[in-house]
Amino acid sequence: MSMHHGASCVFCDNPKFLYADKSQWMRHLAGHREKIIAHIVDNFERCPLGAYPRLIQNKTEYAGHLKWSHQKRELLEWAYKNLIENQISVLP
Repeated sequence: MSMHHGASCVFCDNPKFLYADKSQWMRHLAGHREKIIAHIVDNFERCPLGAYPRLIQNKTEYAGHLKWSHQKRELLEWAYKNLIENQISVLP
């Protein structure tokens, strides 16, 4: 039996409460890669995905760092863990 995790996607234009297991959430978030990058650039001064010691002042450079220095899966896992998982209600 799989568990379905209910939450709303913060990246959808008209967010609805969705019930999906983690793999379904990861597929859903894959369509929002650029929005995830934009969210991180707008809300974090340092890369939350790994050790990048200096502040990145240029948003274009920061977005490039996120896009090319981290695998897409890392971005999706970060978004799931930090933006979806904290609002989940689990149904059997």
